[in-house]
Amino acid sequence: MEVLKEFSNPGSRAMKETTAYMMTEMMKTVLTSGTGRGAYMSWLPQAGKTGTSNYTDEEMENYIKTSQLVAPDEMFVGYTRKYSMAVWTGYSNRLTPVIGDGFRVAANIYRSMMEYLSENDHPGDWTMPEGLYRRGEYVFKNGARSNWVTQTTQTTTTTETSSTTSENTTSLPEITNPSTDQNPTNPNLNQNPQQNPAPQGQQ
Repeated sequence: MEVLKEFSNPGSRAMKETTAYMMTEMMKTVLTSGTGRGAYMSWLPQAGKTGTSNYTDEEMENYIKTSQLVAPDEMFVGYTRKYSMAVWTGYSNRLTPVIGDGFRVAANIYRSMMEYLSENDHPGDWTMPEGLYRRGEYVFKNGARSNWVTQTTQTTTTTETSSTTSENTTSLPEITNPSTDQNPTNPNLNQNPQQNPAPQGQQ
C-alpha cells in the first residue's frame, strides 16, 4: 500500500508550564463566578472564556436600532485536561442580532457536549507545576513581588479651641509579601460554594 502523506505532531511550546497553569486558574473563575456560569459543572475541573463580536456604530444606527444589549454572534470556548471545545452561535445574516437568552446558548451547548464526553471519563484537575505556590484562592510565582494591597481606615480625633471634631483618614496602602504558607486565611472571591476535586494528575 502506498503512503500518500505522513503526518507528525511534535508540537511546539506556546508558553511556560507555570504561565499555562496560572492562565487556567484565572479562566476557571469564568465558569464559577463569571460570564460562563452556564457551562459550570461542579464535578468537572475546566476553564473557559465567553466572547462576542460587535456591531459598528453605523450598523447600530441604520439597521439594529435598539438600545438593548445585542451582538452579531456569541461564543464559548472551554477545555478540560482531555478535551477542548469551541461553540459559536449566530445567524447567517449578520444583521440579525443575538439578544436576551441567546447569549446563553453557546455555554449551554458546550456544557451538554462536555458533560456527555466526560461523564464516564473524569480527566481530573491540573497539577500545579514547580515554581508556583497557592495562597488561599490565589496562585503566586515563587520569588515574585506581591502587589497585594490592603486598605485600612482609621479614625483620628483633633481638638480645636472649644470644639472637638472627628475625621476619617485613610492610611497609605500596606503592601504585604505573601509567605510560602500554603493555607492562610484570605477572602474567597468564588461565589460558588462547591469546589473542584483535588488535583489528580498532570496534563
